[in-house]
Amino acid sequence: MRLGHGPSASVADGMSRERVGLFELSAGNESKTVDVVAVHGLQGDAFKTWEHENRSLWLRDFLAKDLPFARVMPFGYDSTVAGSKSVAQCEAKALELLTRLGAERIRSDPAASNVMPIVFICHSLGGILVKKAIALAHDRCSIPEFGDIADHTKAIAFMGVPHKGSSSAWWGNLAANILNGVSVGTSTNTRLVADLRKDSSTLINISSQFVHRSQGLKIYTF
Repeated sequence: MRLGHGPSASVADGMSRERVGLFELSAGNESKTVDVVAVHGLQGDAFKTWEHENRSLWLRDFLAKDLPFARVMPFGYDSTVAGSKSVAQCEAKALELLTRLGAERIRSDPAASNVMPIVFICHSLGGILVKKAIALAHDRCSIPEFGDIADHTKAIAFMGVPHKGSSSAWWGNLAANILNGVSVGTSTNTRLVADLRKDSSTLINISSQFVHRSQGLKIYTF
């Protein structure tokens, strides 16, 4: 079940179709008392990022069943576009996340009395997107949907998130994978990898914006 607006979109020819939007994977018929939103990273997918090689989907087959009171929603976005020019495009995707989640919370509670807490689970660069989204939600809290997300986000689980970039060989492998799988220019990808290196000013700025708006959040880092 896909929530929010906009059709699914495919990325470059030869790549698997990427699911774009907010999806619900909740189990059972119990009343939902918490929103759990999962955000994948660069080159990720709303479902495949959370899928084992045996095709078990953690969010649906385990997490949703362990937490029947949770509305589990993976967020899918075109992560090749988000990362193809620079991490700065993270803002557009962060706004998309806020808009879709805000619209869904209003749809599920038209009276705008929704007080359900929100928990984000994010992998890799999805964590950078979520940090940017939280900062934007606070900065634009006069927009009711954004204010709701700012007020009710209670916890974030970061999984393998490069908060200050990385100097490891992982980035070199990432660049090679992007060049092999996505139809974008070499110089474009060079800028992307440069933005993701250790002590990148782009990542440090996003982290700084987030830190000042993360008071009271429970944060788990893996």
